[in-house]
Amino acid sequence: MCDVCIFSYINIMSTSRPFDMIMDLNDSKYLWKIAVRITDIWYVQLPPKPGHLEMILMDSKGDRIQVSVRKDQFNEWREHLVESSTHVMHNFNVMHNDIQFKACDHVYRMQFTAGYHSQTKRIS
Repeated sequence: MCDVCIFSYINIMSTSRPFDMIMDLNDSKYLWKIAVRITDIWYVQLPPKPGHLEMILMDSKGDRIQVSVRKDQFNEWREHLVESSTHVMHNFNVMHNDIQFKACDHVYRMQFTAGYHSQTKRIS
């Protein structure tokens, strides 16, 4: 099934708060809701710091944003965070993308928080 069809399905299935688009994400508020596909995912280890997970998310318009997941939260979400899977995500931090190695050009990046929530949407 095509990406647009998947995102259309997610929009129909969610009747609560409308989805935000990646291009609109910024650090001005804390309540975001996005429908995205994980397009790339990798693990980063830079000793002496603990390792963490990095991902690129893409929305239905093709906009992308980089995400950091701390190791303790990565263990909690490991089986759900799979490349090419589609998710509805809530409760994450949005901050300036000031990291040294940027995987996409978005001014902001995301970081999962303790209250982060994701619903995996599998469509065959």
